[in-house]
Amino acid sequence: MLLKKSLIILCCLFSSTAIAERWFEVEVLVFKQRPAPYLQEDFSLKKPAIEDKNTLDLLTPLYTEQAMQACIDGDTRFEKRSFTDSLVNSKQQSGVCDNSIDYLKSYEHLPVTPLVAAQDTMQQTYLLAPTQLQFNSQRQALERKGLTPLLHTGWRFEGASKSRAPSMHLIAGEHIKSAEPSAPSYANPDFVSLVNSQDSFFNAPKEPTMKWELDGLFKIHLRHYLYITANFDISQKHDSGEIEAARFSQFRRVISEEIHYFDHPRMGMIVQIRKFKH
Repeated sequence: MLLKKSLIILCCLFSSTAIAERWFEVEVLVFKQRPAPYLQEDFSLKKPAIEDKNTLDLLTPLYTEQAMQACIDGDTRFEKRSFTDSLVNSKQQSGVCDNSIDYLKSYEHLPVTPLVAAQDTMQQTYLLAPTQLQFNSQRQALERKGLTPLLHTGWRFEGASKSRAPSMHLIAGEHIKSAEPSAPSYANPDFVSLVNSQDSFFNAPKEPTMKWELDGLFKIHLRHYLYITANFDISQKHDSGEIEAARFSQFRRVISEEIHYFDHPRMGMIVQIRKFKH
């Protein structure tokens, strides 16, 4: 009896170790669908925020680091010069490039493919370099059809159970800003003021709402098979200035090495999960 229990424990330990050492890489290609004039779906209903207790964000730190370096290198997006400074000094100067800046706001449009160096490790989840992606022919076919890619990236990760696997936070596309509230101007157009033309006793206008064109979570977990849980908001700006977000929510069991297609009226997604070193 004791021997039987010992064998059961050893089998469980071996099984857990085997799962823990299984690594994969996933490639994701998201693109915008063509506008459908006769689409009957109503996307105006408000949805709860997309959340998960266990998330992993590799894109925000990457884009922040790259924008900070651009600031240090003198990128004009980060210039902090007043009008009077420009009259007396034409030399381009960057402001202080420290952590007080929200560098993500400097992007009007995020790169379709994040630029990272190639890695070949199995220590922690990391993004794939552009040279390690394999959907080049699929991307070219989409572009020939007039479809716009929003995100083409991938990452390597350790296979984990549903409770342990993190949800990858993905953002892409245009930085959409809602219509800014109109504020009266109290400046005299015939006078160049050296101070703020709006008196402090006037209420400052509210900050406009800003959203990424694609924003959501992508999770892969392992339980004998591989499972994908994808939840995204695909946002667009109407002529009224309001931002409407359409919710993409899909759950699917997938097989490694096969290419899978996910469809939605506003977006399409091509996914392939490949075994890595096993």
